Amino acid sequence: MEPRLRPRIGLLPVGHDYYWHQYPDLQGMGQRMENRLCELLAPLGDVVVADLADHPDKARQSGERLRQEHVDLVLIFPFGYTPAMNVIPAVQNLAVPIRILNAHQDRSYDYARADTTQYLHHEGVCCVPELAGALVSLSRPFRVRTGHFDDPRLLAELRADAIGSAAARFFRQMNVGLIGQTYTNMVDMPIDEHRLLRATGRLLVRPEVEEIENAYSRVTDAQLEAMIGELRAVYDVDDTVTDAHLEFSARLAVAFDEVITRYDIYAFGFYWWGERELVTQLRAQAALAVSRLTALGRPGVTEGDVKSALAVKILDLLGGGGMFVEFFAMDFDSEFFLMGHDGPSNVGMAHARPHLRHLDVHHGKSGRGLGIDFAVREGPGTLLNLTQFDAGDTFKLIYSVGEVIPGPVLAIGNPNCRVRVSKPLHVFMEQWCQHGPSHHLAIGLGDHTEALETFAEAMGFRSVRV
Repeated sequence: MEPRLRPRIGLLPVGHDYYWHQYPDLQGMGQRMENRLCELLAPLGDVVVADLADHPDKARQSGERLRQEHVDLVLIFPFGYTPAMNVIPAVQNLAVPIRILNAHQDRSYDYARADTTQYLHHEGVCCVPELAGALVSLSRPFRVRTGHFDDPRLLAELRADAIGSAAARFFRQMNVGLIGQTYTNMVDMPIDEHRLLRATGRLLVRPEVEEIENAYSRVTDAQLEAMIGELRAVYDVDDTVTDAHLEFSARLAVAFDEVITRYDIYAFGFYWWGERELVTQLRAQAALAVSRLTALGRPGVTEGDVKSALAVKILDLLGGGGMFVEFFAMDFDSEFFLMGHDGPSNVGMAHARPHLRHLDVHHGKSGRGLGIDFAVREGPGTLLNLTQFDAGDTFKLIYSVGEVIPGPVLAIGNPNCRVRVSKPLHVFMEQWCQHGPSHHLAIGLGDHTEALETFAEAMGFRSVRV
């Protein structure tokens, strides 16, 4: 699975103008290295290169260029030793993550034969502590990325920085919705909209349940036929599912698609009990509709849990897919958690073709309807909870990296998977719970540690890894 965004990477080459007349070849050597770096960064995003900042006045001009270009991330790249005042004016007004790129095209060089030009060309590392100290003095978060240009670890770190920063930009701009209400008496479901406002400048978009009902009533025969064909192509359908069951779910999928795209919502919670049978079933039968939207990058979460929908969307933006889960069970013999949830899923994370069955009872909920079964693809997985408890002014990310492992899972119409974490179950649960999570969380494919940390930095969220 790939990230959904194309990052905008700001490259800030910096140097010391006093050297150029002393060593005429030095600036050209740095610029050729910059060109090579741009070639390496091009697959990671759109690279915006500022003019060489080799004087405080030029630094201000370069910083303004990067600000006007709305870059997601700034890489400070020294050609050699650079006084910090050739850098600070460029970044002091940029509200994006900063990385000091302590890197070089050469792994080593011939010290015995090198002249002063060669020495200065390789001396970018000299100013890195000075730049870091200045940023600490200004209370600006940053990371130092160190390595040679052919080091895959360095490029992987820069890729994660770019993706995490771009995800934060999209996160601030996207609409977030709630249809209906939160599940009755769940203390951890409501979201504090003032926190959302402080984090993104937006409040929740709140479509009415009647909008789903009205959209359901006007689905055309052509729309219905197309959606039934789409659902049959995705799912194996067992004998408990009638044509009428599938038709209801397909009609509802068209309705949800209309309402969610009308408001351009990219993460949403939904829940309602309903007094009329149709209204109840519009929620009870929503699993296929919302699972489809989740796979298309507009995740929805039942029980009105907007925060978990946001966690799913974060993992989606980072390239992990993202699916809504909770802790189902602990297996002390084989040391894993069984994790899953009823209702919406992400069929894009299925190990094999997902299976549909009809459920006469939705546990803990009113109504009846289709349930989805599948096992999640095996391999590294990131667990992510977005909480407002112990989170300062906005939100906090609680995350862990484990592994989705093979083995039998439940076949009850609720997608689920086995997840092994790096700590004993009792240690993990104690530490996880101490950070104030909600009982829902998201799981994504892959290890997204670096990108998550950069995302949290860009958003100003606290983050903690368990």
